[in-house]
Amino acid sequence: MLPRSPGPTRGRGRGRPPGAPRRGLPPPWRPAWLCCWVLAGCQAAWAGDLPPAGRPPPPCQEKDYHFEYTECDSSGSRWRVAIPNSAVDCSGLPDPVRGKECTFSCASGEYLEMKNQVCSKCGEGTYSLGSGIKFDEWDELPAGFSNVATFMDTVVGPSDTRPDGCNNSSWVPRGNYIESNRDDCTVSLIYAVHLKKSGNVFFEYQYVDNNIFFEFFIQNDQCQEMDTTADKWVKLTDSGEWGSHSVMLKSGPNILYWRTTGILMGSKAVKPVLVKNITIEGVAYTSECFPCKPGTFSNKPGSFSCQVCPRNTYSEKGAKECIKCAEDSQFSEEGSGECTERPPCTTKDYFQIHSPCDEDGKTQIMYKWIEPKICREDLTDAIRLPPSGEKKDCPPCNPGFYNNGSSSCHPCPPGTFSDGTKECRPCPAGTEPALGFEYKWWNVLPGNMKTSCFNVGNSKCDGMNGWEVAGDHIQSGAGGSDNDYLILNLHIPGFKPPTSVTGAMGSELGRITFVFETLCSADCVLYFMVDINRKSTNVVESWGGTKEKQAYTHIIFKNATFTFTWAFQRTNQGQDTVRQ
Repeated sequence: MLPRSPGPTRGRGRGRPPGAPRRGLPPPWRPAWLCCWVLAGCQAAWAGDLPPAGRPPPPCQEKDYHFEYTECDSSGSRWRVAIPNSAVDCSGLPDPVRGKECTFSCASGEYLEMKNQVCSKCGEGTYSLGSGIKFDEWDELPAGFSNVATFMDTVVGPSDTRPDGCNNSSWVPRGNYIESNRDDCTVSLIYAVHLKKSGNVFFEYQYVDNNIFFEFFIQNDQCQEMDTTADKWVKLTDSGEWGSHSVMLKSGPNILYWRTTGILMGSKAVKPVLVKNITIEGVAYTSECFPCKPGTFSNKPGSFSCQVCPRNTYSEKGAKECIKCAEDSQFSEEGSGECTERPPCTTKDYFQIHSPCDEDGKTQIMYKWIEPKICREDLTDAIRLPPSGEKKDCPPCNPGFYNNGSSSCHPCPPGTFSDGTKECRPCPAGTEPALGFEYKWWNVLPGNMKTSCFNVGNSKCDGMNGWEVAGDHIQSGAGGSDNDYLILNLHIPGFKPPTSVTGAMGSELGRITFVFETLCSADCVLYFMVDINRKSTNVVESWGGTKEKQAYTHIIFKNATFTFTWAFQRTNQGQDTVRQ
């Protein structure tokens, strides 16, 4: 504490002329200068000795905090409060105010602007579900999801006798979808959500292999199933197609489980379950809009979804429009986040077909580029399309057909037969024709067969050939990616048993036999499927990997309309093929 200054003196100082210096003191300006210097020094010393914690924090600005709602009380009310952002120290936060009711939500394409508690439209390049959340990007496991793997106890022994357990088994993100395990572990993909009001969960899935069990169910926070009457077993889908599944959700905590268990049968590979586009409704409100993922865009405010960029364009995250690729040197698939350089053309970029036979019994070999064409002919080491037009002798007609001098084959009339090289002849007395189709020559696709290409998005592969006729066999086409399914269908309107067995119970009405081989450089699968009376297509048998030439027979016991389907899933290396 500074000593108290003496008070003003009286006596001798009185009556001194104004401006006269006091005895023994410096000139009159020095005390004033010294006084200011001492005062400044004291202030500086006082401020420097004050600890930082004692300084008053600066006033809060809008960037220093964000708004949140409190938990709802028993009356369904809540408060909007300001929460300081991390590592921010400020004073004067806004006072709590009464919040919107707990069940309030904005419409699709809007978000709740928390400052004024009003719904506002999402800007271009973003979208909102209003009261929902959507998971459509699977480059990594989204926040909130988790994997739990166990091993199902069997008669062989419990999981602790298994050498490596199931530590490495999980659902794996694959970009646009997430893929289940392929082994015999039980793996659950789990997501927990707290709904402010009743809602629902919706997702798309692909489930083609009945050697893997696929369940979807919901539990509360007490690990009790919410609806024990609901069927938790998800239905199988057709190859190359996406199914959809939707379940109602109750308000409160909901724990969602996608659970798979593979059943290994020898060395046969299990096809995994694929899941995408998980949407959960009932979260009451969203305080922000979500940016469009790469390969999509939204070009108007208030969007509830993003549109897919067309082929040969791309977009980055949060795009308002798609950007064209350099047409001569780049390409992109539909929904791409970047452009890819066009590679030089190779022999895998074209295919050959045989024209119908002409009047001279000749067929032309034609070469065509696989569409859409993405390769370049002007690059070093690129090949050009071989010239078309070479003529060759047509193969004979298939058994049961004949050539009447025209350019095509015709079925033999009733009561006659032919091996395909000669005219049709009447059956000997006491016999009848053995009706059926026998395809030995593949110059043109038979009239009761069709071919197509499907990808996992359940859309045609944009003009790509599924299967190609090749003289003495038919073979799978090139496809476009390792998610393509190359489809070959054979339609049979019905079966007529021979007269000698008509009316017999449990007799064989017919059979289908085919010879095939698969040549695969990596993973590939050939499926043989049957549909009866256009109800549902079921997988009868499948073969994975390279297989030597072999025959397979399927017996028919029912007179009905049948569609037989061969579906081949290839890798992206081009040399994988199947022949029949």
